[in-house]
Formats: sequence, structure tokens, C-alpha cells
Amino acid sequence: MSYINVFAQAAPAAAPAEAAAVTTQTTQPATGTPAAAAEEPSMFSSFLPLILLVVIFYFLLIRPQQKKAKEDKARQDGLKVDDEVVTIGGLHGIVRDVQENTVLIEVSPSVTIKMEKVAIARVKSK
Repeated sequence: MSYINVFAQAAPAAAPAEAAAVTTQTTQPATGTPAAAAEEPSMFSSFLPLILLVVIFYFLLIRPQQKKAKEDKARQDGLKVDDEVVTIGGLHGIVRDVQENTVLIEVSPSVTIKMEKVAIARVKSK
């Protein structure tokens, strides 16, 4: 015996009236509801916030970092003998020899140290 048959035997008079009420409520069209009038958003408008976020990150983080890296590379390639430099460790000295990846820096009249070019923080203007 199924559930429907048990229900129909328990209350035969109430079941048809309730079933009719339920069917009339569910079969009425949903006119004037916001869900029926709303359309699905386009794909472009759903990705717009993500696109804006990428553009903001590019201009605030990526582009300045690339610009700084380019300036650092130009400064390292532009080192020449007798330039006054400051290292990232704070040592002040004069460039005495420039090699491919390293430089010799004179920090006092009798002391010369060898450092990587990337360790040069800035070149002091003369």
C-alpha cells in the first residue's frame, strides 16, 4: 500500500479539497513578481568587477615595480670608474673597477671591497 492510498483511506473527504487547493495555487502564473521580470546578467557584466580588479592591481602594483626594476638595471649598467656610490648596507665609496657582475669599491684610501652590482643602492651626484 502506498502513501497516497493510506492518506486517501484515512480522510477521503478532505483529500480532494486540499488537492484541488494545492493545484490551483501552483498552477497560477507568477505575474508581476520581480523574479519573472528580471533577466539574467550578461557575461561581460559578471566579469566586470574582476577585470577592474586586475586593472587596478596593474597600475598600483605591477607597473611601479617594473619601472623600479628598469631604473635599477639602468643604474647597474651605467656604473663607471670614479662614481661615488652608496651600497644597500650603507657603505659609501668610490668605484675603482667595474666587471660583468661585480664592482670594486674603495671605502678608504687603503681598503677596497668587491661587491655585486645589485648591492649598489644609488650613485651620488658629483
